Amino acid sequence: MPEEVPREPPAVAPPSDAPRVLLVDPYVAREDPMERKFVELYPSLGILTLAAWLRSHGIRTEVTDLTFARDAEPVTEHIRRFRPHLVGVHTKTLTLPRALEIAERAAADGVPVLAGGPDAATRPERYLREGFDAVVPSEGELTLVEAATRVRDGIPLAGCPGTVALVGHRIVRGPARPFLKNLDDLPLPAWDLIDMEAYLSAWAERTGERRAAVLTSRGCPFDCSWCSKPTFGRTYRQQSVPRVLAELRALHDRYGVDYVRFCDDVFGVDRHWLEALLDAMVRDGPHLKFECLARVDLLKTDLLEQMKRAGLQRVYLGVESGSQKMLDSMNRGTRLSQIEHVAASLREHGVRQFWFLMLGYPGETLDDIEETLQMFRRFSPEEYSVSIAVPVPGTRFYDAVKDRLRGRASRTAGSGGSSLLYEAAYPETLYRWQQVRFAWEARLRHVRHRFSPEVADRLSRAADELHERVAKPLLLGQAARARSRAGPSDAERLPVVARGPRDGGPSA
Repeated sequence: MPEEVPREPPAVAPPSDAPRVLLVDPYVAREDPMERKFVELYPSLGILTLAAWLRSHGIRTEVTDLTFARDAEPVTEHIRRFRPHLVGVHTKTLTLPRALEIAERAAADGVPVLAGGPDAATRPERYLREGFDAVVPSEGELTLVEAATRVRDGIPLAGCPGTVALVGHRIVRGPARPFLKNLDDLPLPAWDLIDMEAYLSAWAERTGERRAAVLTSRGCPFDCSWCSKPTFGRTYRQQSVPRVLAELRALHDRYGVDYVRFCDDVFGVDRHWLEALLDAMVRDGPHLKFECLARVDLLKTDLLEQMKRAGLQRVYLGVESGSQKMLDSMNRGTRLSQIEHVAASLREHGVRQFWFLMLGYPGETLDDIEETLQMFRRFSPEEYSVSIAVPVPGTRFYDAVKDRLRGRASRTAGSGGSSLLYEAAYPETLYRWQQVRFAWEARLRHVRHRFSPEVADRLSRAADELHERVAKPLLLGQAARARSRAGPSDAERLPVVARGPRDGGPSA
């Protein structure tokens, strides 16, 4: 007999004097070059889950989703129509300018505004000094219930547990709140508060599938030195299999979803849990195609076979580098042999793979980059992303290079991996040229069927020769001339990043 599936409690209308909260997703897809490239539009699960939690606790809640908007004008319109006691804004580095604009719009209508999400959590002072009344640097459900009630009752937000506020010129941190222990207590996301059909139709038009996103866990127990975990820390909490199935069935039955992306930081950290979920998906349905982000040290061949039977179509892999030295420096806890084995196994099972690669991490040499390119060439993943390393506040990477940050890093603290934000070993132009080399290899993969293997190999060798004889000498020569004019750089005076203690992740 299948396990009993949890059911949502019946909806209860909040009292007329209930606090009113407007949650805002400031992300505008048309402004995101990466989105235009990969076209992976999903609503914010954090906002929808938070909205559902607030409603279940008697708070009138609405959502302004700017994903398909042209600007932030819908926020002002929504504030004046709904008259919220409090506006909550989800933040990411990419959306900082839009988030600050929303804070300004809320203030113009006399509504307190609160920031949550990863960017505000890593640098709350920036948000507080530029117009936000408070920041929630951790999990938001319990905090926002109390914050909304406080604002309605005229009680200041400063000192509210789980918040950071600015009083005069002084930062006031409220007592920390514990994390939610049981994620099954979370109601299903409030999909009804946004235009789900806009997302699903966009996917259907491009892929023929109605795709949605699901999050089954919170946190990540691993300890990559460039990764920031401001919201959930290094905790790891997992929903039960029946709770996940309930969400999958609701998406399928209500919205006709036939493909899901599991958005967990690492899908299936607990192998027994994952096997139970896969068995249930095959046995009880709904029978959905799916994709996920996995670690190469966890994706064993027999598990991959089971995932494929359950509907696996694509796996995102944090490959990062083809140099073992760099993987160790990043504290990845993975081996090149594991990457190679999983890449070959995915190809054998007909599962698409998306590789995340990173250039410009401290200590990386041109030889390390070359090793990454050669591995990329050998396994030819169907999809990939090559980013320039971004030092995110709160990480060991950031701490190691914070004295070498460029001016734009202090302004943006992130660029989506498209710009060099600190004084690295090589100039930005060289890293951008290396990105072009990966793009050439990816393009060559897509047209290999038009050529013989010998011709394809000659094209790759020609690209390598152009790099070695022309591009690399030119770019390194420009960098040397710039250094001679400027004198010794911080990059030359300071040591490269030191590895932190390996206090998380499996033994390699």
